[in-house]
Amino acid sequence: MSYIARSTRRSFLGSTLASLLLSQTGLLVPRTARSEVGGQSTPPDGPLDRHYGAKRVLILGAGLSGLAAGHELAQAGHDVTILEGQRRPGGRVLTLRQPFSDGLYVEAGAGRIPPNHAWTLTYARRFGLSTEPFSPASLTPLLNIGGKSIPVTPGTDLRQYLDFSPEEKRIGISGMLQKYVIDPAQEVAAAGDMTAPDWPPASLRQFDQGTFADFIRSRGASAAAVQFLQLGAYPMEASALFILRVLATTDFKNLTKIKGGNELLPAAIAARLAGRIAYGARVVRIEQDAKSVRAIFTQNGLQQSLQSDAIICTIPFSILKTIEIHPRFTSLKHQAMDQLRYAPVVKVALQTKSRYWQQQGLSGFAEMDHSAEIWSPGWDRPGRSGILQLYQEGERALQLDQMSEDARLMYAADFVGRVFPGLQADRERGVSFSWQHNEWARGAYSELRPGQVFAFSPVLASREGRIHFAGEHTSAEPGWMQGALASGYRAAKEVNEIVTYTA
Repeated sequence: MSYIARSTRRSFLGSTLASLLLSQTGLLVPRTARSEVGGQSTPPDGPLDRHYGAKRVLILGAGLSGLAAGHELAQAGHDVTILEGQRRPGGRVLTLRQPFSDGLYVEAGAGRIPPNHAWTLTYARRFGLSTEPFSPASLTPLLNIGGKSIPVTPGTDLRQYLDFSPEEKRIGISGMLQKYVIDPAQEVAAAGDMTAPDWPPASLRQFDQGTFADFIRSRGASAAAVQFLQLGAYPMEASALFILRVLATTDFKNLTKIKGGNELLPAAIAARLAGRIAYGARVVRIEQDAKSVRAIFTQNGLQQSLQSDAIICTIPFSILKTIEIHPRFTSLKHQAMDQLRYAPVVKVALQTKSRYWQQQGLSGFAEMDHSAEIWSPGWDRPGRSGILQLYQEGERALQLDQMSEDARLMYAADFVGRVFPGLQADRERGVSFSWQHNEWARGAYSELRPGQVFAFSPVLASREGRIHFAGEHTSAEPGWMQGALASGYRAAKEVNEIVTYTA
């Protein structure tokens, strides 16, 4: 049974409205959570079983997928080298500690771990890391719709605040969720293994013909219901099938984060691979022939080349499409590289002198319209200082990209301050981060638009000769640390099991 059936029904229909809203609206983001790789629900104990000779393997990128692949292959006795363009590991797992004081920090990238993300949780445990709750269960979160803040408590009835249709008012929130979310998500879940190479089946094509808003409108959703079901940092242009895959497989209750910062996970794996990672190595060309594959890269102003038996490429397609490939990949792979879109996301974090909102019984977390959320990353840290962080996606993120740093901070202070009044007087310092401005990503995470789930799923992870692919964009969990780790293991397993590469 899918998580939407086992957990979502239970928490939504038998628990508080707060659980309902935090589980299914604001956190309804394009990060699928299938915790399997080829039927393997958790990372197996012990290294890959190497039956054949050791291979020389180049891995392009030291994000979580590249690190996982490198760790698994090195454990199996392969000769591994990782080329990383930046001076740090982690990719889009990035914890910002400056300019904050009192031990506060925020996540610029991946921020949350669902409880069914066994790959993430297992890797964290194996590297001696622990997790802690993402948000406080004892304080009240907010919804902010049309500029009006609504405390989410067990007694909250959204029918007072939104202009639902007469039928929607009759069936209530649970009935709307059943009709617009649970039933179609169960249909997607029942259609087969979402990690299989031949997924999706033809029976799901109807869900890939428009956005999620298009889909629920076709089922009779009112404008108010569409607005309600798209609260939070939400990918408005993603395929409905892309979103329903999230809902069918993710347990959004009891989200956690890595204690001390999510960057500790890639840092721990990279430390285990010390000496195998070349930092500051920007790949500019990839070549292969019948006998070997090569990566040409620049490092310290010099162009260099490394040859290997196989490459695992974890570079986001947004960047890979700018790199010379010889010979070219298949036409559909290049089409996917050219057309796959990465969600625009800007995060702005503001440190405050106090956590004044907690004194009002508020958690500091809010789900908003216009593809925005507010987080309070320091809610559980010692001391008085706090942080309110704007998580902005979509068109407004692109507008923030056009602003100076000071202008972004002022915008966020005004925007967040309208939800949590008192911010302007209490704030001390802040910082913003745009994934569109990051030259190694050019976007926060991959999102498949209408028609693309069917068009590109067959080739996102498919091998091109001696070149294998990993990364969140190649997984059934795009946008999550889980997807990166699982895809890295999957690519490592592919390399490990190949006896001979053929044209």
